[in-house]
Amino acid sequence: MKYKPLVFLLLFSTLCVTANAQKTIHYYLDSVAQLNSLELTYSEDLVNLQKTIYPEMDSLSLDDYISKLALSCHLDIQRKDNYLIVTNPNAQTIKISGTLIDLSSGEPQPFAHISQRNWGTGSITNSEGEFELNIPSLLVGLKLDFSSLGYADTSIIIPRTDSLNLIVHIRPKPFNLNEVLVLPNGNTAEDLVRLASKRIKRNFHRKTAQMEAFYRRTGFRDSTFVQLIEAALLIEDKGIDMPTSTTKIQIEEVRKSQSYLIQRSAKYKWAFDKMEKMIHGGHRNMFYRAYNNPVRAYKSEWWYQPLTDYENFNYEFEGAMWLDTIKVYKVLFEYNALYPNGKRASINKSTFHGGHIYIDANDYGIHKMDYLFRLTPKHKNAKFTIKEGIFDQSEISYQKIEGKYYLKYISEFAPSNAKNFIFENPDADQNEKVIKHRQWAETLLVITNVVTERQERQRISNKSKLDLHENSYETNYPYNPDFWENYSMIKQKPLPGKAIEDLEWEKSLELQFLENSTSHVEN
Repeated sequence: MKYKPLVFLLLFSTLCVTANAQKTIHYYLDSVAQLNSLELTYSEDLVNLQKTIYPEMDSLSLDDYISKLALSCHLDIQRKDNYLIVTNPNAQTIKISGTLIDLSSGEPQPFAHISQRNWGTGSITNSEGEFELNIPSLLVGLKLDFSSLGYADTSIIIPRTDSLNLIVHIRPKPFNLNEVLVLPNGNTAEDLVRLASKRIKRNFHRKTAQMEAFYRRTGFRDSTFVQLIEAALLIEDKGIDMPTSTTKIQIEEVRKSQSYLIQRSAKYKWAFDKMEKMIHGGHRNMFYRAYNNPVRAYKSEWWYQPLTDYENFNYEFEGAMWLDTIKVYKVLFEYNALYPNGKRASINKSTFHGGHIYIDANDYGIHKMDYLFRLTPKHKNAKFTIKEGIFDQSEISYQKIEGKYYLKYISEFAPSNAKNFIFENPDADQNEKVIKHRQWAETLLVITNVVTERQERQRISNKSKLDLHENSYETNYPYNPDFWENYSMIKQKPLPGKAIEDLEWEKSLELQFLENSTSHVEN
């Protein structure tokens, strides 16, 4: 094998010019591999190449540079034949699981961020505040940090052995009274939203970014799990200046359980299909729906448009809070359109359409949004809601990478793709119907990696991208058990035992995944 030392030194020269730019280990290894016609080989589950580093750009030979990089990154890096092989010298992992609890209220803290800052290992807690991580043992003794909006950071020391069922407390972060009551620079709450909206093009990424994502959809009948769909996705987002229709999604892997939801009758299915065509442009692709990013579509495509429609919204300043070390302003928004009877929507106290926007106090970027559509018990249709008066509830969080904001996660509580209600007396008049069961779904889309460098992106072709109009609930996809056995997000966010017990009442989940795959259909 003939290597290219002169070309390699040119790489060093180029990198020296941009030495102040933070790059990942993967960036340097991939550059070395390409310049020397090698194939970079590693296991994502055991080796983390997303750590950012500032390597010293001495004029080293290839072997010396690899040795130096391996030493500084605690990795084994070897050339063998046509391969550049990266392994973890201490591949053993430590399992840490538990629940993050609000120290004041005793309530679980959902969707809190977990990270090991020196290395980049991280996750988020689930909707019940639970977490499970498999951490490389070389990180023993370092801090594992927990952070959430409005809370002081807390941390634990990574132990030497598995630690299960931990209770980690997080304390609400105090802030002084003036910051709660006084608006910044004399602005009104609406002024803050207008300024945040005006700066979206400055703050959010405008160039194409590729995102690796984990998707999970769980269907429920009352408190019973009746459906599970999980997928590893590749998302290509063209940036804030481009229409959302340009977004491409490619399935890397997917697995689906049986659907034990009680389906709509053919009579009503037609009506719901027509409604979906009106609301979602005709498409029923669950993966495109999951990527429902309100800031990405802030001008035209989010229901009620709280970032732009100032005529039909009220805004109220609710104070200053902290996200890690970042101060944010919390603004309540509520739908307040003028109805034909001359009354404003907010006068009707039996409903609430609104949520919160969390705005960075420094650059006015949007860190987080939540949304709730709820009926109070006194509303005449309150009983015909999915759960506790809720029709729809969502939370969207953003992360800042190299000065620009990108999606972090989206969680949603929403109607299922089947009957919402099963009645004891389905033929009775509407006012006399008695609900026996409720069905709904919870979805979670977590961005696990963001690639901004053009040369590092994996192009999604028009042939490989998902069809926007594909009915993904009914489509079968290939199933790869080996992938799911080693997929780190499943280890970090395992299904609760009750979900497995509920879904396996008839047959094992493994058999269900196989039966709902293309290989089973073909056989």
